[in-house]
Amino acid sequence: MNRKQRRAQGKGKNPSGPSSRGPSDYHREQLLARALSHHQAGRLREAEQGYRDLLAIDPKHAGALCYLGLLAHQSGHSDDGIDLLKKAIAVDKRNPDLHYNLARMFADVGRDDEAILHNRKALELKPDYQEAHANLGGLLLLRGRMKEALAAVIRGLQLAESQSLRSTFVMLAQSIEPETADGEGEFTKFLTRALTEPWGRPRDLSGIGTAVLMRDATIARAIERVSATDDTQQLDELFSWEELARIGQQGLASALFTTSPITAIAIERVLTAARRSLLDQVIACKEGDESHQWLSFASTVALQCFINEYVFDVSDRENDLVSTLRGRIESRLEKDKEIDPLKVALLACYVPLHSVAGADRLAAHEWPQALRQVIVQQILNRQIEQGIRSEIETLSPVRDEVSGKVREQYEENPYPRWTSVAAHVQPIPVDMYLRNRFPGAPYRNLGDVPVSVLVAGCGTGMHAIQRARQFTRANVLAIDLSLSSLSFAIRKTRELGLSNMRYAQADILEFKSDTQFDIVDSSGVLHHLKCSRAGWRRLADLVRPGGLMHIGLYSSIARADINAARERFAKDGQSFSHAEIRRVRRQILNLSGEDRLSKVTQFSDFFSMSEFRDLLFHVQEHQFTIPELEEFIAEIGFTFVGFETPARNAYLKRFPDDPAAVNLRNWHTFETENPATFAQMYQFWIQKS
Repeated sequence: MNRKQRRAQGKGKNPSGPSSRGPSDYHREQLLARALSHHQAGRLREAEQGYRDLLAIDPKHAGALCYLGLLAHQSGHSDDGIDLLKKAIAVDKRNPDLHYNLARMFADVGRDDEAILHNRKALELKPDYQEAHANLGGLLLLRGRMKEALAAVIRGLQLAESQSLRSTFVMLAQSIEPETADGEGEFTKFLTRALTEPWGRPRDLSGIGTAVLMRDATIARAIERVSATDDTQQLDELFSWEELARIGQQGLASALFTTSPITAIAIERVLTAARRSLLDQVIACKEGDESHQWLSFASTVALQCFINEYVFDVSDRENDLVSTLRGRIESRLEKDKEIDPLKVALLACYVPLHSVAGADRLAAHEWPQALRQVIVQQILNRQIEQGIRSEIETLSPVRDEVSGKVREQYEENPYPRWTSVAAHVQPIPVDMYLRNRFPGAPYRNLGDVPVSVLVAGCGTGMHAIQRARQFTRANVLAIDLSLSSLSFAIRKTRELGLSNMRYAQADILEFKSDTQFDIVDSSGVLHHLKCSRAGWRRLADLVRPGGLMHIGLYSSIARADINAARERFAKDGQSFSHAEIRRVRRQILNLSGEDRLSKVTQFSDFFSMSEFRDLLFHVQEHQFTIPELEEFIAEIGFTFVGFETPARNAYLKRFPDDPAAVNLRNWHTFETENPATFAQMYQFWIQKS
């Protein structure tokens, strides 16, 4: 329960305050407080009895009616819950919290029009109601009323920012078409803040960010120039200094380039062309003649290239020039001579600086702030990770041949590289999270206890960190095959100051534990094992009775285009070299838009080295269908709780007779009709019997 819900309790009964209240008033408050305590702790029977005891004394107690309604809704009796909320509103028509809670119920059961109506009523009564603005924005988004949704959320942010409003803005920004968003005003301002503060994962905002950026007049001109000319352009043919300064002052470009891989081919081509022409210009200059006006730009491009792991195309001529530039820098480092900052920044656009002979001396040098950020990113962070590597404990050997190959892949390409996660997260109990996300699902409460979580296959730690921050009183053990990935994860965890996490190297197929876990989370991992079901079964044994699993697996229906691309390029990328991967990307980028395989560019994984390798050239991958999931979930003795997907509301409209959205045969039909539903993965929760 949030504070606003706790205040939803007969506000008009004693307007003169506590001093005028009699003993019966305090008795009612004590009954409500006791029932709320049971409710929050997951003791639903005791909570229900407490609310009913209070209603026996006062049948028109709005608070008891409200919370009894919420309890009924969370228990799968949404019609009863809605009736109780309507009775509460009849008692206290001016209480915005009651309208807000009723709106949430209507939204959960797919009655969007009524949900929108009651959200608007809550806002009439309380114009600065942050959660109502957020909820209204989300509802309008689901109805496809994008302009109204955006207006509602931005209005809420202007009045009083809250985490729920920021989260809704991120969700909205991921969904709207670029033409819906203004390119100059409030949306761009909030989008830039959402990327840099950040309000969510910057990667989730890259698509809309690049789309808005492409409407900028300067960027649009550069895109036109790159597409209209050959590879011999000079830098000043792409940008004037004034144009570049304007982009830098705008903020959105810098926010995008320095937080996540750029996911727009047109902007990738601009940056690739600008990098190439700047390299020509710098190599042609005599020592000391370089123009420092490009340092900030070169440093920003270097940050982007490191983030995307140098996936941009490189010509043979560029490779030769980079070798020349690298030789000059290493020679001057060896002789302890001054080095031009622009040369260092430019080299960092092509190779990570930690690979340069004399990188320690580069790190120790005093540099302008723009280049200093590159030094931290490419040398100092690497040094920290190398120091961490030797400290990582090993909980099981890696004996399986396939596991060994997978480990090698992620040692070379830790997956995924990321810069930041949401700055502010309000942890909530697991029970509340699942009840709110899957109303009516056949879920049994874990209870108000510390929660032990195993994240099996944590990679670079982003998902494990999310779980550690998301759930109250959570203690997380995160395991992975790759020491490179674990080193990255531990560094990021320390930067965030988290103390409820432990990392270790282990193979799921070999991992054992003396204790069982409340939650075992394995997202995007099991399908890379030699035998996915064997790994899943082993993890299932580690879940305590009544405990939970969160699983992420690839859908064979959703990955049809990727499978076709793999067949086309089956003989390429076999050595997994960066040059090979760039060559395959070049072939795909040159495909006609009519070619089915060009659709691969619509996956965000296309835009970074490790993720592209994971997309098309993974050493091991299995895919599943929903009927296969249903069969195996039953076999291991678990109950399906729900899919985490934005398609839930569309599913409820298609199958209104399944309000809990747990019928997997219906979901298979829905996916067959909508093949892109699980384009990323099946992400779902199950509970052990």
